Amino acid sequence: MKKNNWLFTVIFILVVFMLFMGLSRILTNKTSEYRKAEFFNAETDFDALFFGASRIREAVDPIYLWKNYGISSYNMASAGESIQMTYYVLAEALRKSTPKVVFIDSAKISDEPDSIDSGYGFVHESIDALPINKNKLEAIDYAGRFFEGGRLAFLSMMYAYHDRYEELDKDDFVMKPNYDKGAYIMTTVLGADKPVHLTDEAEDLKGGDGVRYYQRILDLCNSKGIKCVLVDIPVSKKMYSEDRQRKLNALIKMTRENGGETIAFNELIDEIGLDYDHCFGDRGHMNFLGSEKICDHLAGYMMDLGIRDHRDDPAYSISWNEDVIKWSDRKVEDLSERTDAVDYMFWAADDDHKITLYIKDMDDLYDQYAMDFCLEKLGIEPIEADEKILGGYDMNIEVRDKNGVFLAEQFFKYNFSSGLFTVE
Repeated sequence: MKKNNWLFTVIFILVVFMLFMGLSRILTNKTSEYRKAEFFNAETDFDALFFGASRIREAVDPIYLWKNYGISSYNMASAGESIQMTYYVLAEALRKSTPKVVFIDSAKISDEPDSIDSGYGFVHESIDALPINKNKLEAIDYAGRFFEGGRLAFLSMMYAYHDRYEELDKDDFVMKPNYDKGAYIMTTVLGADKPVHLTDEAEDLKGGDGVRYYQRILDLCNSKGIKCVLVDIPVSKKMYSEDRQRKLNALIKMTRENGGETIAFNELIDEIGLDYDHCFGDRGHMNFLGSEKICDHLAGYMMDLGIRDHRDDPAYSISWNEDVIKWSDRKVEDLSERTDAVDYMFWAADDDHKITLYIKDMDDLYDQYAMDFCLEKLGIEPIEADEKILGGYDMNIEVRDKNGVFLAEQFFKYNFSSGLFTVE
């Protein structure tokens, strides 16, 4: 009888544990895994890795670098990521990969003591996908000092995500890889004011938490013989203050003194031909047009380092080309999430796609910012259409493959308050 009770207890504990783990898996916010899972499951190594916050995440497109230059790379950046968390992500990444160069975003290197310079959700996005080992536990130990719940807030997924029931969707139950190599490239189009260089002076760094961890990054790269490059991603004029420039100048000096290199894109705007009328996706981040300019310059830099084109190497090209196709298919699946017309067309744009635009009133077509630019760039001739095609809407955009097979369509109304053709 006692033996049966003992067996029942063991089975009960196992069942509870499995239910706990299953529920934890469902409730976990999948953003970190969506962004980083491909890296940890990759079949090939990477020539270059990119780390930091959203500015570099949304400015560097590994798919573009592969298609145009044959460079194998991965964007490990996360929204709102502090340099402290970047250190732990880098340390974990270098356990798997041996890149020739790593690029570090300059945006979130705080010089304040006892400051993580990141929000609770952003820390989760940075480290949730990392395997549980000494490196991740040290990251949790550091981050836990700054948030309610301490270490448990990052160690237990049930604790962290117990209140997500109302926001669960199908993607929480079926994990779908992105195939975008970690990037988040926007296809919305906004204009921004071009910044100007303000000062050559450098502030005196105080050695706050962010600066100390950036030093650890430089030391780690030096110890492994990896080139470390500090990157300053372009910003709009209103985000380009003298204090920002003085701090950046100090970080550039620090980087060079430690054997690293820097690429200050805000000083290269004219050289790389950045179009400030169309290169931003929102007020703080670049879109795919700006990303292409950034990637072209980075590719030239990497080729000067000796990184070669892998497009004719089956060890790389088979898996990469398969993922390019999968990413294109995934973009078509996600077209329904594109809610303004310019964003929709640029997201759908592909060498193998044909886009047709039907419009009720041709006079209203160019009321949306960048619509004329979009149509010219994509070579689309709008077609004036009647109610039979539009069914009460102001615009219809249809996407077909190169063989004429229907892929997707979306109907839009003109929104006078926003000045956009949007999905109702």
